[in-house]
Amino acid sequence: MITYIGIDLGQKGGLTKIAKLPMQSPIWTVTPFWDRYGGSKLRRPTEHELYKILDDATHLAGDIYVTIEHPIFVPTTGKKAIASLHEAFGYVKGILTGLGVASLWCPTPQQWKKTTGAHGNDKTKMLELAQRITKHHGLDINTCDSVLIAEACRIHFS
Repeated sequence: MITYIGIDLGQKGGLTKIAKLPMQSPIWTVTPFWDRYGGSKLRRPTEHELYKILDDATHLAGDIYVTIEHPIFVPTTGKKAIASLHEAFGYVKGILTGLGVASLWCPTPQQWKKTTGAHGNDKTKMLELAQRITKHHGLDINTCDSVLIAEACRIHFS
């Protein structure tokens, strides 16, 4: 089995797994960070939650490929928000290294958007693209980035 994992570390981010068995359709699993364990919608994942999610994801059989969106500085987000994104990014990267994941890609938002064909910052268009790719209509604006990051992971490592 081949597993592609896309991680969006934003406050309303998530983790998407694409599990691909030979001769079968891919199985998409979307885990929003902000709704786990009854959390609020403006909460980033705790270190414990990230470790649990990544530990579950990396104990799968077969090849595992992971893509994490590399945070970039956006002046309008404020210093505190961007600092916490960099902290979570480093933490997740360290966990993945410790768990033995060798195939790791950390693109900027522009890189993964170019790979998937998602241009600009229009969340509605990105949601429509994610629904077309997954053929899953249970997605929302908060989780579509992680879906597209997972798709970029699949394309990058294929």
